[in-house]
Amino acid sequence: MRRSTPAWAGRIMYLLLAWLLAPLALLRLALGRGATLPQNILLIQTAKIGDYICTTPLIRALHTAYPQARLSLLVNPAAEPLARHQPDVDQVFTLTEGRIRGFFGRLELYRLMRREGFDTTVCISPNQTFLLIPFLAGVRRRASILPNFGGRSYRLATAFLTAAETHRQGRMMVETGMMLLQRMGITASLPDKEIVPAPGADERVELAFPGLRGKYWIGLGVSSGNKLKELGKDKLVDLIKLLLDIKPLSGLILIGSAEDRVLAAELCTATDSSRVIDTTGCVALEDLAALINRLSLYVGVDSGITYLADARNIPVVDVMGPADPQDQRPTGKQAIVMHTRLECAPCSHTFLAPYGCAIGTRACIKNLNIIEVVAEAVRLWKHTSSLGAE
Repeated sequence: MRRSTPAWAGRIMYLLLAWLLAPLALLRLALGRGATLPQNILLIQTAKIGDYICTTPLIRALHTAYPQARLSLLVNPAAEPLARHQPDVDQVFTLTEGRIRGFFGRLELYRLMRREGFDTTVCISPNQTFLLIPFLAGVRRRASILPNFGGRSYRLATAFLTAAETHRQGRMMVETGMMLLQRMGITASLPDKEIVPAPGADERVELAFPGLRGKYWIGLGVSSGNKLKELGKDKLVDLIKLLLDIKPLSGLILIGSAEDRVLAAELCTATDSSRVIDTTGCVALEDLAALINRLSLYVGVDSGITYLADARNIPVVDVMGPADPQDQRPTGKQAIVMHTRLECAPCSHTFLAPYGCAIGTRACIKNLNIIEVVAEAVRLWKHTSSLGAE
């Protein structure tokens, strides 16, 4: 029976290969002519939608610091529909986390960097590949965040960077990103998150769901990419029934992907209300900001759509569950972050994100008091609604 190579052995092998090729890479850098300021930048963020949205302040900061430079993104395919319409971005490339761990994925990344001639890489989703390949490809400036849950291979790979900033517990990821930019000589205040609808999105949303504009709607996220965070059908049914009592609410809009259609249909049946509109799977991600703009309030777990609502300055109630609010959370002035106080929570961090409960109970979700969630929603509604609530 053939034995597979341990992951750590593969990482050490690629480190040794990088050291062997280092003289050639250094010679290429010495012979190459580089501009004093970056002219061709690649920002790497290959995590999912919420992480991408939380990286958009760094995109704005890079463009502001180097307006003359060409700015490209390397993103996860899931986030590409948003990245495609990101202001200040010239080109978007995609590569999945899984693919970059294989030989052909590394080769693809190397060829991309050689073909495009990047002189600067800024990595927000660190792994060994993103630390080594830019050096081997002859990129002059190579900056990366380093994980706070990293091993020895990360520490050894930092030798191939020109700037690095280790993430710290208790500091938000975007703050770590700004500190990395400071190490590159960029001094700027932290910009806001920024997501824009695709051209024509308003018309497409209006055609699909006429009559939403100008009324009072609450958006409800029905799921999460990480199932560990999901509320589940029973809690969602209770939540919908209580939210519908808020006045002068027009109704609820269920928001999610095509994978959530079955759950959304069950929620509509269980609540039996004409004031619940199911939009799951009906609005493309690049158009979703246009739908979000029609909301007076959004309630959801810690997921990409929650951060999208926050980026559009919609009041948000974010149920964190297992997620660490010190790592990442909505930062809008009208955002309420709810998290359960348990010894085991938070267990999900930016660089250590389990997809199963370590104690098997999901207590951070199961113990959640839906009445408290609704109370926070009502409080935020009264604060932000021009009409108030009775």
